Formats: sequence, C-alpha cells, structure tokens
Amino acid sequence: MGSRPNKKIAVFDLDGTVIDSSHRTPNNPDGTLDLQGYYKNRTRANIFKDTLLPLAEVMRDRYRSGDYHVVICTAREIDNDDLEFLEYHGLKYHEILDRNNCRKKYHWGLPDPQYKTKQLKKYKHEEYTFYDDAKPTIELFSEYSNVNMVDANTANGVLQHG
Repeated sequence: MGSRPNKKIAVFDLDGTVIDSSHRTPNNPDGTLDLQGYYKNRTRANIFKDTLLPLAEVMRDRYRSGDYHVVICTAREIDNDDLEFLEYHGLKYHEILDRNNCRKKYHWGLPDPQYKTKQLKKYKHEEYTFYDDAKPTIELFSEYSNVNMVDANTANGVLQHG
C-alpha cells in the first residue's frame, strides 16, 4: 500500500455527492456532467454559492479518523477556487484525481465512468469504497469486485432524512 499502510481507501466524487452545485452544474439525462454547461457557469462567485450534502460529513469523518486514505475523483478540472472552497468547508483529502491530472491525454475526453476507471486504475488491486451519484458510474463500478460502490443519491437521502 505504499504511503498508506493499514489505511482503508474512501473515494468521493464531488458534484452531487459531497457538494450540491446543481445551480451551476447541468447534468446530461444519464446523470453525468454536461461539461460545456459546467464551464459556462464556472466562476468563483458560483463556486462559493455551492452547499454541502450530507456525505460531506462522512468525508470529513473518514479523514479525521486517520484510518482512511481519502481520494477525490471528479470530472472537474480543479482550480484554486475549488481548492479554497474545499478548505473553507473543511473537506480534507489526501489525493485529488481530476481532469487536470489525467494519467494519459486521451483520458480527458472519456465519458465520466470510463474516465474515472482510468483515474482509479492504480487502486485496481486494492479494496475501496467509492461514493458517486451518476448512474452510469455506479453501474460500472458495481461490477468491480474490489469496489464497495455507494449510490450517493440514496446515501444522501438516508443521511438527510434518517
């Protein structure tokens, strides 16, 4: 496990999973991110209008426990405004996998589920829990025997309403 000895791995998507950015992040009909619409609405002012979803507290708890290596895996291109938002809200992590750090150039344009598979390839021999809200991503990662896939829509609903 390299630099994470004896740590469990928890992977969190951002939009629709930990952060409610629905006011500025239009989705395609299948639940994946509409990247063109996303870029149009991507401003610092809009980022700081985002709110947190209940899984944000799960993410915080995983990090604070010291038992988890917390990974953000998002279709976003993370910039300083995003990093400042995460810091402001105490959303700490050990690693971010975003479109700025794709493993290979052609991965950038892949659909969300395939892109995330490529980004998380280094964990293919390790068990991890993955929290995501997009149906195609949930369906694909549910097929992987090493992944405990958590539907963020369901989890946020349960956490919010008990």
